[in-house]
Amino acid sequence: MSRSETVAYFGPPGTFTHMAARSVFGVDARYLECRTIADVFDAMTRGDAGRGVAPIENSTEGGVSATLDGLFESEVMICRELVLEIEQCLVGRPPELAGVQRVYSHPQALAQCRTWLALNVPGAELVVSSSTSAAAREAAADPAAAAVASRLAAELNGLPILRDGIQDRAENATRFVVLSHTDAPRTGRDKTSVVFSTPHERGALRRALEVFDGEGLNLTRIESRPARGKLWEYVFFTDLEGHRLDAPVETALRRLGAFCGMVKVLGSYPRGS
Repeated sequence: MSRSETVAYFGPPGTFTHMAARSVFGVDARYLECRTIADVFDAMTRGDAGRGVAPIENSTEGGVSATLDGLFESEVMICRELVLEIEQCLVGRPPELAGVQRVYSHPQALAQCRTWLALNVPGAELVVSSSTSAAAREAAADPAAAAVASRLAAELNGLPILRDGIQDRAENATRFVVLSHTDAPRTGRDKTSVVFSTPHERGALRRALEVFDGEGLNLTRIESRPARGKLWEYVFFTDLEGHRLDAPVETALRRLGAFCGMVKVLGSYPRGS
């Protein structure tokens, strides 16, 4: 199998990103495990993988900074999205919750379960891991520890599930993006992701939003991020309905570029469920 057919993902095996990748590409695809989200983008930039999968947004904790930064700083594009319902589990070897002295997990997972953890293992030290699956591996080697991780991570590491469904919000879901060197063709039911910066002046963001409204475009998401190297200036990550080749979207992007310092299309792709 060629490098162009290899799928890079934020690993190790058992992460929710691994589960998302398998739901798109199947269990028999050639996968390249990456230690960080930034490594997924690096692998694609080097040509070690032709596709990538990364989380971009969680319904509880918001945007995933590393993915947004990777899209902004590289030439990699979004070609597909999918949403997975996320069930966090507490997994480990202690027979009772009272025996859990440490809880390992990724910061996003810990944040999604902070209230449950405070109520049920109040004395446990929260230890940050690089991923939920790495947390499960660490808990497997620590008899006084547990991890917040997926059922798959528990299975891969031979860990019992102490409690399931421990996320603070029952509707917890994560949106993942499939990455490629090109985006997707039009389907008639598309979404486009864009990042832009505005002049540092009064009313600039309002004028930008009026451009989209003037073309009848529906924004499904907008999030600000600090601009790299520019104190107190921001870029805006925006999702809108429509494909970049649709006339209203083309017109809006052209009008936006006339007064914004930077406009970058991150990809057009079919809208996920």
